[in-house]
Amino acid sequence: MDNEFYGTIAKIEKLVSEYRVSNYGVGPYDAFKVRIFYDGEYYESRTNIQIIDEIGNYYGALGIGKTEEEALEDTIHQFFEMTSWKDEWNDEDFDWADPDDF
Repeated sequence: MDNEFYGTIAKIEKLVSEYRVSNYGVGPYDAFKVRIFYDGEYYESRTNIQIIDEIGNYYGALGIGKTEEEALEDTIHQFFEMTSWKDEWNDEDFDWADPDDF
């Protein structure tokens, strides 16, 4: 890539896949999405939904792996770990990424 701005680019990631993960019993929604990116070394993934924590901050589940499958599995594991502290979930416990940002 020969470009005068190349020196200002920190990282280029390729979107390699997007999954719809159906879940039951966690919140008022039955599914969320996971996007997986590849940076040339690792696969990194993130959800399109953020979950409130015990003090009121929202965080999304993130995953990493040497393969696409490892990253997906790590993200799903993180999602369910993040939702394990509470039995009942409401709409206000979740924050969805804007479709244009995700």
